[in-house]
Amino acid sequence: MVGTPGVVDLLRDAALAVVLHEAGEKRLTELNVPAEGVVVVVMGPEGGISDEELEAFASVGAQPTRLGSTVLRTSTAGVAAAAALLSRTRRWS
Repeated sequence: MVGTPGVVDLLRDAALAVVLHEAGEKRLTELNVPAEGVVVVVMGPEGGISDEELEAFASVGAQPTRLGSTVLRTSTAGVAAAAALLSRTRRWS
């Protein structure tokens, strides 16, 4: 497990930095997925990501993003997001 400062460091260096959050204006399918580089997807604990954490992540370019119209459990959201993003790249071909 990584705390907020560690997550900020990971996000800062990512080619694509995404924070799964129900208040995100964009859907995951609307993002441009880079052909190369590190993709970091952050999902919060079952209680959610705090406003302070969301601000810290956004300060280094992370985009609050929704998977869809429903909120998935943490155990499912990460797998669904990774599959959705990777299916749009050559990384799986």
